[in-house]
Amino acid sequence: MHVAIIGAGPAGLFAALELAPHCTVTVVEEGLEPLKRSCPVSTKNSCINCNPCHVTSGVGGAGALSDGKLNLTYKIGGDPTSLKRTPGEIQDLINYIDQIFLRFGADSELYGVNAKSLEWLKWKAASHGIEFISGRQRHMGTDKTRMIISTFYENLKSEGVQFHLKTKVEDITNVNGGFLLKTSKGDITCDYLLAAPGRAGAYWLRNRANDLGAASKYGPIDVGVRVEFPAEIYARVEKVMYDAKFHLYTKTYDDFVRTFCTNPHGFVTVEKYESFTLVNGDAYKDVKSNNTNLAVLSRVELTDPVEDTTEYGRSIARLANTIGGGKPILQRYKDLIRGKRSTWSRISRALISPTLKDVTPGDIAMALPNRIVKNMIEAVERLDAVIEGIASDSTLLYAPEIKFYDTMYEVNEDLETKVPGFFVAGDASGFSRGIIYASVTGIIAARGIIKKRG
Repeated sequence: MHVAIIGAGPAGLFAALELAPHCTVTVVEEGLEPLKRSCPVSTKNSCINCNPCHVTSGVGGAGALSDGKLNLTYKIGGDPTSLKRTPGEIQDLINYIDQIFLRFGADSELYGVNAKSLEWLKWKAASHGIEFISGRQRHMGTDKTRMIISTFYENLKSEGVQFHLKTKVEDITNVNGGFLLKTSKGDITCDYLLAAPGRAGAYWLRNRANDLGAASKYGPIDVGVRVEFPAEIYARVEKVMYDAKFHLYTKTYDDFVRTFCTNPHGFVTVEKYESFTLVNGDAYKDVKSNNTNLAVLSRVELTDPVEDTTEYGRSIARLANTIGGGKPILQRYKDLIRGKRSTWSRISRALISPTLKDVTPGDIAMALPNRIVKNMIEAVERLDAVIEGIASDSTLLYAPEIKFYDTMYEVNEDLETKVPGFFVAGDASGFSRGIIYASVTGIIAARGIIKKRG
């Protein structure tokens, strides 16, 4: 039996790990192997020249060059119900995944384990109408994650997994009860197909899956900004939980807003797609900045007559990039709330220096929908009660940051679509957000394939 996996992110790697003892496995990945992927900042042991395209593609997926945070609780990154599993079943898979990462070199240090401190932060957040989502976390760091993923990758190759790197899948068709993948380097046939191309490949996958006959529906996206401020402001919260998760509903619109991907002493980075550029953030183990950054994201759900959240998000990204001259927009918080366009002169008056310099000072209110901007301002003002000082004049905002988790496929309990033998996993499937849950979906799909094999 031959299984082809599209994408070598967490879902693809963990699926390959499960499948390797049972069948022939081929992984097709358009990016490079881990140690050849460029890093966003210069270190003694890494590439000086950033290639942003490597951030979203390559072995390890976006997670390998985006901080490497492992959220070790079923409460963060997905929903057990949508995966037709109990919280306990998902937690067992998460614990198993954690052991694999430790085996390949992840740091043993854990965050979010001090019960007294967690209770304090929950109380402080709740007293201001904010929900704090707690859970154990492990931080690998962008610099170390590449080494960990490289060890994982070499292990899979030693188990017989075949990797076709720098290879783009151009089309998928049904052939003789299996599948034919037309790639940039030739055709690949397989009996079963697992598609896990990540967020960067979600739009492409939706079109290919629809052509095959897989049923899908539109889901929400998250739109917002990356917020950067002095690291000292987050220090007390960091001691409780490295990447604290805060949820709230805005008073103006009653919209859901959340924080995402906090990077203490980290760096703001870019994610380049074919027609636009987004911002993100990461943090290293051995290289530290004086700033901390996090995303503040507003949930966007559309209904009839406009339902395509992907196109809506892409249109926002393109507009923001047009205003920014092809670059992300940077604005002081003081300028945003006073309705002024930021300039480099005004940004220089801030107490911090931006860690991402390849940006255009501007006005985020011209780039993002008014409703989103109001949600961002209200969220930052309320978060100031928990992360004291985040709403200061010197806080910097980068836009746009958009998370596309918007296409959800109609699948069975094994993540098999309506097309027999065609499985989906990872962030492109709509069932995961981040490294751990993406890995969970890869394992579920792989075990489903093994079960079908009999």
